[in-house]
Amino acid sequence: MTGSEPTKIERKTLIRAPRSRVWQALTTPQEFCQWFSCETKDSFEVGNRIELASTHPLSKGKGFYFIVERLEPEHTFAWRWHPGSAKPGEDGTTLVEFHLEEVPEGTMVTVVETGFDRISLARRAKAFTENGRGWDLQLEAFEKYAGSQAA
Repeated sequence: MTGSEPTKIERKTLIRAPRSRVWQALTTPQEFCQWFSCETKDSFEVGNRIELASTHPLSKGKGFYFIVERLEPEHTFAWRWHPGSAKPGEDGTTLVEFHLEEVPEGTMVTVVETGFDRISLARRAKAFTENGRGWDLQLEAFEKYAGSQAA
């Protein structure tokens, strides 16, 4: 693999709220669904397959899932999923990790998605581009949601 092939997305955003509040908005399914534009009846526990349906106007009703990999309270939430429009099983998964760090202004949230090298060459660039744009939008929504709900 050359250095020019897309393999990792990393984004950061500052949320002006305590880390405990940001963690709650990130890992409580009902709150997660508010800013991630989806719905689920599943609970976020390590090993659980979380079935979701999009509530976003451009993809309303589209189903997807992720499998919870790690839950380290107030520090790391991670899952595996099939990025983009892949059908489960037709391609590899990527790992999405949210890392929370307490900073003087609130909480620094870093999201890292890796494993694009596990995606077929035919889909890799598109999945990488779509998810890069997607994380920009999701973090903006997350910042707005968690920051506005701060106590």
